[in-house]
Amino acid sequence: QTNSYDCGVWILAQMAAVLRGYDITGVKEHDITSFRHFLQVLIHCVEVPT
Repeated sequence: QTNSYDCGVWILAQMAAVLRGYDITGVKEHDITSFRHFLQVLIHCVEVPT
């Protein structure tokens, strides 16, 4: 990571890797924008109870 604002995204990428049974993430710095979009899509799929 070469910036000071993607720390949380990297943590979420690592958590996703561990939940899938991997030790480390395969996400590279140039993939972070796509991974951020992937997270946004997942969030929009969550049903909010009313």
